[in-house]
Parts: sequence; C-alpha cells; structure tokens
Amino acid sequence: ENTFFSGNASLDNNQPHAAEAFFKMREEASREDFAAAHETAKDFIGVRNNYGTNLPVGTLFIETGLEGDKTENYSRSLDLETGVASSEWMYEGNQVKTRSFASHVHKLMYYEVSTEEKILQLKLKFSSPREKDYINYNIGGLYFECDALETMHSDGTTGVTLIGKAAIHTDGFPKAEEDGLVIQNASRLSVYILMATDFADKYASGFGKMVYPDRMEKIHAMQMEMNRYFVGVEELPVEKLLEAHMADMKALADRVTLEIEGTGHAAQIPEMFQMGRYLLYSASREDSVLPAHLQGVWNDNVACRIGWTCDMHLDINTQMNYWPAEVTGVSETTVPLFSWIRDSLAENGKQTAEVSYGQKGWVGELVSNAWGFAAPYWASPIAPCPTGGVWILTHMWEHYAFTRDREFLEKECYPLLEGAVEFFEGYVFEDENGFLTCGPSISPENTFVKDGKKYQISNGCTYEILMIRELFQIYVEASKILGKDSDLVKTAAKDLKKLLPYRITEDGRIAEWSHKYPSADLQHRHTSHLLGLFPFAQITPERRKLAKAAETAIEAKLTPEENWEDTGWARSMLMLYEARLRHPEKAWHHICAMLDKLLEPNDFIIHPPTRGAGSFDNVYEMDGNTGLTSCIAEMLLQSHNGVIRLLPCLPKAWKSGHVSGLRARGGARVEIIWKGRTCEAWMTAKESGSFVVAKGRKKQEVVLKAGERTKVWG
Repeated sequence: ENTFFSGNASLDNNQPHAAEAFFKMREEASREDFAAAHETAKDFIGVRNNYGTNLPVGTLFIETGLEGDKTENYSRSLDLETGVASSEWMYEGNQVKTRSFASHVHKLMYYEVSTEEKILQLKLKFSSPREKDYINYNIGGLYFECDALETMHSDGTTGVTLIGKAAIHTDGFPKAEEDGLVIQNASRLSVYILMATDFADKYASGFGKMVYPDRMEKIHAMQMEMNRYFVGVEELPVEKLLEAHMADMKALADRVTLEIEGTGHAAQIPEMFQMGRYLLYSASREDSVLPAHLQGVWNDNVACRIGWTCDMHLDINTQMNYWPAEVTGVSETTVPLFSWIRDSLAENGKQTAEVSYGQKGWVGELVSNAWGFAAPYWASPIAPCPTGGVWILTHMWEHYAFTRDREFLEKECYPLLEGAVEFFEGYVFEDENGFLTCGPSISPENTFVKDGKKYQISNGCTYEILMIRELFQIYVEASKILGKDSDLVKTAAKDLKKLLPYRITEDGRIAEWSHKYPSADLQHRHTSHLLGLFPFAQITPERRKLAKAAETAIEAKLTPEENWEDTGWARSMLMLYEARLRHPEKAWHHICAMLDKLLEPNDFIIHPPTRGAGSFDNVYEMDGNTGLTSCIAEMLLQSHNGVIRLLPCLPKAWKSGHVSGLRARGGARVEIIWKGRTCEAWMTAKESGSFVVAKGRKKQEVVLKAGERTKVWG
C-alpha cells in the first residue's frame, strides 16, 4: 500500500537562517575554499524531522499442509497481458493450482488455491514487522490494524494508520486460533484482501494532525467505510472480478506490441519491455493517491531499513520510474505524479525557496516523500541540490510534447514552470568571464578531490547548469506556444544564451564541474553531468564535439568495466546514453550485462550493495525495469529535436521484428516492421500536420491527417 508511510508532513524543514549561510557558501566556493563551504553548509542543510519512509504492511502466510518433498512438476508464471499470477504442481496424483491478482477496478487483492480432492490442511497467518499491530482471526477470515511506525526515519510515534481485511471462502472447515486461522479438509480457498489508510485525511487536515482526535473514533469510521465497500465486492463471483481486472490490464498492455526474432537475450527483449510497462501501470494510475516511489508498490522491507529510505528520490529514481509513460502509451500513469508535484512538492518548495535561498518561486531538492518534503537534504555531502524539482517538472512538459494537450500546458504545467524560472532567475549569477553560473551545489552524488581532501560542494556543476538550461528553454518555448510575453520570458530567453557552456576536460570528457579538480571515484554510479544526452537532447550525434566528449566520459566510467559501480538504474543510464548516441552494439552490450548480472528469476532488476550505496541485502528498485523499457523504446524510436527517427539504434541481434503503438513527440502513434536492413513504417497523428521522419541518414517530410494511418517509410 503506497500510502503506508511513517512520519508526517511539516513546514519547519528549513533552517531559519539558511539563506544567509547559502550566500556565504557561494562566496567561499567562488574562492575555492571548499573546506569553509562544507563547514558553513551545517547552517544550511535541511532539517529531517519526521521524514519517514514507505513500509510493508505485513505478510500473509498461507500454508497448504502439503509436504514439499512430494511435489512434482512445479511451475509459476505471471501473465503480463492480464496481470494474473499462477502456479501449479502435482501432489500424490492431485493437481494443485494457485491464482492471484491485484485489481485496480475493485481495489482488492485476490488469492486462491484449489485441488481436485479435499487434501488441503490450510493455515493462514498474518505477520507484521511491528509488534504493536493488531490482528484478529475469525472463521470468516482475519482483520488487522497497522500503524506505520519506525525509528530509523522518524520518531517512532508518527505515521499513517491502516486497516485491512482478508475474507475467506472455502469448502473446508475453518477454525480461528490465537496465532492463525486453520482450515481442515478443503479442496479450495479464496481470499479477498482489502486495505485502507488515513493518509488523505492526515495530509489534508494540516500536516499530520488527525481529523479524528480519538483513535477509536477514527478506526470505527474507517471500518464502516471499508465494510460498506467490501460487502458489495465480496458478493461478486471471482469470475466477475477476474473479467473486469483482465479487461482493465489488457487494455493497457495491448496499446504497444513488440515482437523480435532473435536468440538468447534477444528473445527476452519483448518480455522485459512489457515488464517495465506492467510495473508502471500496476503501481501508478490516474486515481492513485501518490506516485510510484522507489519500489513502485513492491516494498521488500530492505529499502525502508537502510539510509536511502523508500521514498521519491529526485536525483534519478522517480524520473526513471516514469520515463516509459509517454513513449509506451500509458500516459495516464503520470496523473498522480503531476498532482503530487503541484499540490505537495511545489507548495512546500515555496518555503524552501524563501527560507533556504532567499528567492521567489519554488524549488525541490534531492529527495522527497509522501508529504512533499522540499527542503535541502539533511547531510552536507548531498546538499545543496535545488534542481531535483526542475528535473521532475520536465515530465509535465514531456506530457505536452507527446500529447499536444494545450489545456494541460496552460493550466497545469505553465504556472509551475513560471514559479521554477522565477526561482532560478534569482539564483544564477555572473562569473568572472561574463557567463551565468550557479551554486554552490553538488553533482549527485559525486565527490571531487583538492589537495588530497574530498569535497562535494562547488559552483557551476554541469548537472545544475544543464537543468537550468533545459528549464529556461522549455519555458521560452511554452511561452511562444501560449502567446505569453512577460518580462520573465524575455529575461529567460536572454539568460539562456548566457549560461555557462559545457566544458571538455583535457582528456576529452564532458566535465562534471566548472573547476578542474579530479573525481574521487571516476567510476561512480551517478552520471548526472551527461543528462544533456538523455533524457534531454542538448547533446546529439550532430553536435560531434560534445557527443565525442560524452562518449569519452562513458568510456572512462567503464575502464575497467569490472570496477564500474553497477546498479539497475545506473546501467540503464549507460544504455540510454548509447541509444541516443546511436551506438546499437554498445547499448546492446549494456542490456546483456544487465540481464546477466542484475536480473532476478521473477524479472525484477535489482540494486545490489555497492561501495557507494551500501545495504545489508540486494534492493529491488522499480527504476531498473522501467529504465530498460525506456531504452528498448529509444532503440526503436526517437523523436527529439523535431525529427522522428525509425530504428535509430538497432543491434544485429534483433534480426527482424514488429513494434506498434509507440508514441512520438508531436502526438503521433508509430508502427514499424523490419527485417534486416529493410523497414516499413506507418504513423497515425492526433492532429493533422507535417512531420520529419528519418531512418539512418535519409530524411523526408510527411503530411498526416488526424486519425488516418499513413505509410511513412518503405
């Protein structure tokens, strides 16, 4: 349940005199007294308070009473089209089957186990990671009350309350015991699981204050509401529930189809492509209360028990979660993300802009959470970092670019763009060479070395400059589309040309900082200074000098490759960069490396413990899967800078194939069939207009009529 967060919202996450400290840090960084800047940062960094984390609700153990050593021919599967997980095996001549699904339509989870004869001796037991959670078993199932309390990321007294119910249907004989529910002599069991939290009430009632001052009154109101809903749902036969669920999932799955002829890992590509899409729309829908966090909705009880927390990281992870949304045809998954940006992050970011930076507008930093935390991070090595909000905001512009929804651009996106530009126009300053620079800030989450000592904070980080460049460019373009011509627009257009340009190091790499001090770990997992290559399009193969410098920077990260700090999302970035550079075999190499090293048996891509991101176990992160899906899409179709490129990064292993339903910027749906070097393509545009289509070095302009499928290549 992705609203099951510990902690609470607060408006005192910025130190009272942080802005004074910030400008002192700027002066210290300008004279390269980085030690002094790091010391001053103690008066700037954010206040953690009850930041919190998403927590697992608990585990429902269902024992069948069947002995494992008598099991034969066991198999399990997940149907990515219908969202139904199944398993089956033989037990002493009886076939045993399970089936489960999580229904968006009816807001419940369903599980069943069945056999041919009454051989099941079942036991159901709910286990919670928290000692004080309440569990009650009865012959109709079980009821649980859980409080999202923990002491690593909050004070142990703050968090949402959850109630849940698991109703059972069986042909066996149920008996409630103190430690579980026993069902004897059954051939089938169906379990209907429903949960609800008070997150919305807590958040709406004024930063952590409960609508119901009395806990029992609150619990009773939640129970009444859940029971009213549950009665109607529980009366529905499972086939009705399943029919609605499958139709809902299949409608999303079928928007994009992909077939590839190939062997080995190439044969896995369609499945992995669809897996990332499946995870996104299973974790984030238009009526979701919150966007998908670090783990989507699959909390493994690892991320929440390490320092990173299970939250909305804004220095790569939340962004990568949503990269497949537009290009793979599940645009509605972004609705809760955009609502959260507008109502939580940007609102709280106004205070951060004023108190921590002395600026107007709004700003978001390196991490955020269910409560819209927008203050600087609470440790000096990774604060300040005021462009996290800009980066996630670019998703709203991308939504317009893919959908051409002018009303969305004007009413939802533009006011947030304006507030962000207002902040960064006050934030940038002129350096000794007349360029507009920025800072002090960090290049997430990297470190440089001066005089044998390690530092993070400096002025003019490449990551920050490229983010400001992207923001100003988007704002100017959006203003032209909407016919707005304010003083702020004029200033942004002028300052866009004055921003510090990319710097190339003496050994030919895109520089990470404006200074020349070396990186402490050249093979660090973060590559934020290359984001102008992807997701943005500031660096392209046509800009040969910059493209070569980006390529050299990637090569340095991988020399030697065994020392690369490998994680799911970091490997995804490398493959995405190569896709944009149109290096098919290099991109394919990274995909194969991911599938060889980071893929779990259930198709989850993991973040293993690394030297810079320690953990007591492998961590599942949704972004590894969604990053891979995004890369596969980029290898098949690119549409930035006004050109729709067909098969721009097709490796030899993908001998032939067919993809339909990918979306291009400009509001077009694309279908491509290829075999070897031959290619045919069709496009269907949302609105009539002309498009530039390219394959390889050839380009042509095509004119499309709204809604008409038109052949554009081959």
